[in-house]
Amino acid sequence: MRTKGKTSTNDILELYETKGAKLTVRKLDKATLLIEGDSTAFEFLGELLIAHARSNEHSLQISPRGAGSNRFGEKSTLGFYFHKLPCSEERPPRRIQGSKAD
Repeated sequence: MRTKGKTSTNDILELYETKGAKLTVRKLDKATLLIEGDSTAFEFLGELLIAHARSNEHSLQISPRGAGSNRFGEKSTLGFYFHKLPCSEERPPRRIQGSKAD
């Protein structure tokens, strides 16, 4: 939903669903995250980050095993949790149930 001329993260998720954008996100090695996709997939990720940065949303999570799963390729093992600072909440974000700690 657009608010005051801004594109929301939901707008971006819906738009790129029609374009078939799919990212593959997984751990490449101990210190490196691999993000693969075609040009459309990287445009999706970029526009999603910009929409989140411009929104009033505190955080956004999309996951290959949860909300937003249709934006991930089948080889994806990791998702994204975007947390905007400064944090307006008094407590840090908590792990989502079912996620694994390293």
